[in-house]
Amino acid sequence: MSKIRDLFHDVGNFHNKISVGAGIAKIALKQDFKDKTMPPEIKRILTRLSELERSAIEASVILHKLRDAVYLAIDPESGRQKSKGGEPND
Repeated sequence: MSKIRDLFHDVGNFHNKISVGAGIAKIALKQDFKDKTMPPEIKRILTRLSELERSAIEASVILHKLRDAVYLAIDPESGRQKSKGGEPND
């Protein structure tokens, strides 16, 4: 993979890790308080974790739009700028 493709891949992986980590933390907190009253601070933490999940998903959507726009100008395989015809410049 070219460096540009690697960068998009890495950022996408970070978004996934953030989203999965927030989801797992929410599940663990809900399970810990399954049989007892959840304190307000834990409810706030769950709200923030949900916000974090949504933000990671929104960031992934924007990343895909950015990637698509960059790939119109740069060949993802070679990392070289494309000519007006869409093929990489030599």
